[in-house]
Amino acid sequence: MKQTTLIKSAVLAGTALLTGFASAGDDPAPAASSDLEVSIGVGYNSEYIFRSLNRGDDLFTASIGLSGSGSLLGIGDLELNAGIDLLTTSNVEGGLHELRVGASATKSLGSFDLTVGVTNYAYFGTAANGDDVLEPYVALGTELAGLDVSIGVYDQDWPLSSDNYIEITAGRSVDLGGLDLCVNGVVGTWNEFDDTFYGVSVGLPISASDSITVTPHVSALFGDTVSGDDEFTVGVNVGFGL
Repeated sequence: MKQTTLIKSAVLAGTALLTGFASAGDDPAPAASSDLEVSIGVGYNSEYIFRSLNRGDDLFTASIGLSGSGSLLGIGDLELNAGIDLLTTSNVEGGLHELRVGASATKSLGSFDLTVGVTNYAYFGTAANGDDVLEPYVALGTELAGLDVSIGVYDQDWPLSSDNYIEITAGRSVDLGGLDLCVNGVVGTWNEFDDTFYGVSVGLPISASDSITVTPHVSALFGDTVSGDDEFTVGVNVGFGL
């Protein structure tokens, strides 16, 4: 059973948080917000995999993100994030290009972090079809047994399913003596848990300078993938902190 009303209500609350954060400089009631941090990234993946759906080979990505914090009267401290991601692959006939624009607000609730956000997916290129997709979501994260664990519910409007998409992630960083190996697992499910896939990814961030990080990574997906096949990808991301 879809919980669309619950999710959209949470997103409306998150939008209010974002609005309050944006106006913090005009209203003396909220505390002053911290300086914004800007990050830029580019990357390459051998395949374009989204929630176990394989959209083609040779995925190129570019992104820019903003993050900061502030305090809203009656709610307290918040972490705010916004970003734009461009994904493109020429392997699909005619080319497929995707633009994602998202924003989220996170509130610490003791041992848990509650995040509400929304992402808009837009497609262009001759291989694109369908209208833009606006996807609100709510997620709850915590630390459990040394792992950063999160569960999110996404009010998706995709051809894959008319039900909410649910995703559970767990990850940790392993010290290798000067390098940190990042290991992340994912369980994704839709159709009321009838279709469930499992995945793991491993990345090795390497600091090329104080502001540039190069991260080669590998990943694998198993279970009820959209194609019915296991999916394996390799790639590299380059991040620039400003």
